[in-house]
Amino acid sequence: MRLFLASLFTFAVLASFIFAVVLLVLLYTESVDIGTAIGLTVIVNFVLWLIGPSITDLLNKWFYKVEFLTKDQVMVRYPDAGMILEQVSSEYRFPFPKIGIINDDNPTTFTYGSARYNARIVITEGIFKFLNPQEVKSVIAHELGHVVNRDFIVMMIASTMLQILYEIYAVFARKSRSSNRKKGGLALVGLVAYLFYMIGVYVVYYLSRTREYLADEFAAKKTSAQDLSNALIKIAYGIVAAEDDKKSDRLLQSTRHLGIVDSKNAKHYGVMSYISHNDPNIISEVMVFDKVNPWAQVIELGSTHPLTGKRVDALSDIAKEQGHPLLFDVDGAINRMQIDKGKLYAGLLFGLFMMGLPVIFLVVSLLTMPIIYAPAAIGLGLLLQIPYKFPSNEPVVTTVLDEMRNPYASPIKGKPIRLSGQVIGRGSPGYIFGEDMMYQDKTGLIFLNYVSSLGFLGNIMFALKKVKTLLNIPSTMDGWFYRGIGSIVSMKSISTAEERVNSRPALETVISSALLITITLVMYIVLLR
Repeated sequence: MRLFLASLFTFAVLASFIFAVVLLVLLYTESVDIGTAIGLTVIVNFVLWLIGPSITDLLNKWFYKVEFLTKDQVMVRYPDAGMILEQVSSEYRFPFPKIGIINDDNPTTFTYGSARYNARIVITEGIFKFLNPQEVKSVIAHELGHVVNRDFIVMMIASTMLQILYEIYAVFARKSRSSNRKKGGLALVGLVAYLFYMIGVYVVYYLSRTREYLADEFAAKKTSAQDLSNALIKIAYGIVAAEDDKKSDRLLQSTRHLGIVDSKNAKHYGVMSYISHNDPNIISEVMVFDKVNPWAQVIELGSTHPLTGKRVDALSDIAKEQGHPLLFDVDGAINRMQIDKGKLYAGLLFGLFMMGLPVIFLVVSLLTMPIIYAPAAIGLGLLLQIPYKFPSNEPVVTTVLDEMRNPYASPIKGKPIRLSGQVIGRGSPGYIFGEDMMYQDKTGLIFLNYVSSLGFLGNIMFALKKVKTLLNIPSTMDGWFYRGIGSIVSMKSISTAEERVNSRPALETVISSALLITITLVMYIVLLR
């Protein structure tokens, strides 16, 4: 019922947007080519929906060397997986899904197809390496939940409706530039269509998150909530523990929207699980951010997957109904940590205000001063953001774990911290031009963002010459901690026994601000002449 209501809500919102825009079309133009564009969009998407799975099969074989197995091969090689596949497909009367295996230790799985009749489920060897048989069954049951709930059809319709809105925007934006007749009206149609398209993107994200919750619920009822929650944490652990290379990283990134977890968000819990030996109390405390911090809710709006902490919390409710409470008790962790909700929401409101400063200053300048001051107003707003994003306080000596357990963390307000550990690799495995790094202390791993004072060229020089000299050498790192979908530190400096390397993360903002203020000064001088 929840999936039906979420789907109905999504389609109703998108359909109402399309209907409103079409009405505007009828008011301002008698053109018929928009109908042709919509018709072609529907036809092309329908054809792609039908043949897309076969094309995806070829791409997966090419890029990831997927081996597709027959039903008998699955039953022999992976009997536990075969059991749940046979059970669900028989119960819901659809053919045994086509199963693909990828020889990669990063644990992930995803499904695609046109409908129940031609569903594919792709599984990496890492799933069988890091999960026990019951957990493997729960993960496959999650993917089967997508098949049973007909998510392929639901998402295809939603995506098509979204594309139609964009087509309307594109057509009338072009017409408004070329037509002298009713130019303003055509521009309005295009603007409204684009606005609805942007809102529609987030509505489709909402639908995608809902289908993940429903697939979790399906899996929890066919197997157990405890097995699925354990699997989610172990998959995150496996993503961190598995050896990184370009192929594995590409697999995780390219299937991020399809996989059972969002790999970027899951790495939080993988790191904590890896270091804490899967201590449920520690992991539950790390998950508190996902449930109580309002920034987490804002961040999640642009995600196809629910945040891991919220998924585990939802599974906890199902487990209680089943009489088997989960090991991961997010509500218990919230009670232990005595969360100050006033502090959380004050942080959100002030953060949103600071993010909006350039726009606020721009509006004020346009209302009160000549237009030449507009660039300087934006630049001043950007400059005032710097002390908020990069406070000058003394860094707090801390650990990765302590910061990950902080429910008040922010994605935009930096916390000055000092970590002791070592650089263990590049931020993007195998990418020699990548200047960012992974830093490990005794409690976890975190991504370091480096910015050279020489800009882009300095970043490349640092990546080619300096990163390798910092690897696996004890060091102290100062920077600003942020937490969003992924945790990150904007590096200020890193010091070893031999050298100190400085980073300038605020440099881009300073340069942009200076450029905007200079534009105003130049225009002012020109006008004085």
